[in-house]
Amino acid sequence: MELLQHLDGTETQAFTVEHTAAADHALQINLDITVAMPCDSLHINVQDAAMDHILAGDILTKEQTSFDDTSAHRLVQLGGREDHVYNVLAKAKKSKFGKSGRKTTSWLRKIDTSSCRIYGSMAVNRVMGDFHITAAGHGYNSLGKHIDHKTFNFSHVINELSFGDYYPKLVNPLDDVKATTDENFYKFQYYLSIVPTIYHSDTSRRSLMTNQYAVTEHSRQVSSYQVPGIFFKFDIEPLTLTINEHRMPFTKFAVRMVNIIGGVLVSGNWVYKLVDLFVEYFRRKKKSMDGMINGMHAD
Repeated sequence: MELLQHLDGTETQAFTVEHTAAADHALQINLDITVAMPCDSLHINVQDAAMDHILAGDILTKEQTSFDDTSAHRLVQLGGREDHVYNVLAKAKKSKFGKSGRKTTSWLRKIDTSSCRIYGSMAVNRVMGDFHITAAGHGYNSLGKHIDHKTFNFSHVINELSFGDYYPKLVNPLDDVKATTDENFYKFQYYLSIVPTIYHSDTSRRSLMTNQYAVTEHSRQVSSYQVPGIFFKFDIEPLTLTINEHRMPFTKFAVRMVNIIGGVLVSGNWVYKLVDLFVEYFRRKKKSMDGMINGMHAD
């Protein structure tokens, strides 16, 4: 028990009224998604509750690539948080998005570039909003060429979707999630509930301000009169979750272990002496009884 407590530590969680909105009105979105359509066929936009529009397609990087979902998985609703504060702080290292390697089976064959990878970070208002990827020329008064409906394919793989500073090693609910369809008019909808979260360790005195989120999916086939695409609707909860970790220092752990081992040895010694005393007592009593019986036979 002492060893487990030392390794895992103890964690406390507390909710407070969200205060970061007053100090920071911007929220950073980190996205890395591959859509099974060419980049020039896609329109990317953000619309929030303040009616501000952000042309995300001009901010994020678009790169022609191949569609690979072999290492991805379907969205699974997981309960609870897996990583401890110690692990989260260890993984919280900032990085940049890297370029994807285009895959080909042979140098003689053409590289598959029928899909589009969209990645990067952008700042949005810290209010409820809607981030969506649709076909160019369809919906939201978008300008551009009209894409043939038969080419619609919003199958996608989400490699990264996080809020706040970009820490690629931190696990988020939509990391490595895939969603595929054979229908041209299909609407993928993700509803995100964002909770500002502070991780703090009393042992290392380190803190991390980030954002967790819960996600639910509601995707369906739509009619030709509706707008198909990939929609992320996010809302920021008015609370801040603080997760505080306290881990026993190693010196204190070592002293407690020495005390426990010493106590076990002393207790074992007392038990051994007590058992030996009882054995000796019954041995003498048995010898005394044997002497009395033998003396009676001799008479």
